[in-house]
Amino acid sequence: MAHRILCVDPDEDVRETTVDKLQSELPDRDLRFETAGTLADAERKLTTATAAVVTEYELPDGTGFDLIGTAQTACPDAGCILYTDTDPDTIDTAELRGSITEYVGKDSIFGRERLSKLLGTTIDTRVQATYPVPQTETERLAALRSYDLDNPDLLSSLDRITDLAADYFDVDRASINIINEHSQDFLACYGDAQDWESMDREDSICTFTILEDDDVMTVEDVTEDPRFETRSETLIDMGIRAYMGANLITSNGLVIGPLCVYDDEPRAFSAADEAYLQDLADVAMDLIELHSRLDGIAEGTEGEP
Repeated sequence: MAHRILCVDPDEDVRETTVDKLQSELPDRDLRFETAGTLADAERKLTTATAAVVTEYELPDGTGFDLIGTAQTACPDAGCILYTDTDPDTIDTAELRGSITEYVGKDSIFGRERLSKLLGTTIDTRVQATYPVPQTETERLAALRSYDLDNPDLLSSLDRITDLAADYFDVDRASINIINEHSQDFLACYGDAQDWESMDREDSICTFTILEDDDVMTVEDVTEDPRFETRSETLIDMGIRAYMGANLITSNGLVIGPLCVYDDEPRAFSAADEAYLQDLADVAMDLIELHSRLDGIAEGTEGEP
């Protein structure tokens, strides 16, 4: 999921230089920059999707504080950074205390470096406020990237596992999902789930499943679970009223995603149900790791007589 950053400065050259610097110093973030030279133009470009605002204080038709005030309403979760030539002693920040991530002086020796670090922290904080992140997130993502999950033979095998899950639980939808940095993607699907496309992680049930200590999460009714209060309408439209997910756990104990079954009516799941789904998830993970080892062996023998 791209993070929208609004960079505001009346000097076009400064805007371009700032954007280039931030892109080069934050290559691991998916950043989408928008720029503006005036308060009016900047206010038009603020949306609920704006993740951060980087603004000069002196603008032709107002101040950076005016823009931050508008941002409090238009995108209240956005971080705001004042990146300016204006002497901080001449700016009264009391009125907007708490709305500004921090002041950064353009003319300071480490100004641009500090701006990059602040923006990175702002993005990370906003993401973690939107959905929970495991403590092992960095290692988990590295493990996920180590597998060849586009292998047709592997995907065919995983499809059979979703078939088994759907048949056992008598449901119309089942899937094996992976949780990427900012998205949930579907590796294998049964039934109506085949029409689903990649979704933002913040809209996903499974981003909570990968945090489960018991490695299985059940939701009898999404409309009764406070974690999905703002998502329940979307989930019901997808045919998800009840849910169970069992984690796919690597040999190093890292979770890359779950195997899930979905019911369009409220439903309870037994301990035996949870155990069966976890067994299927373990088989799915074994298949993923087996294909990875076989691919490694094949690559190692290429070119041998």
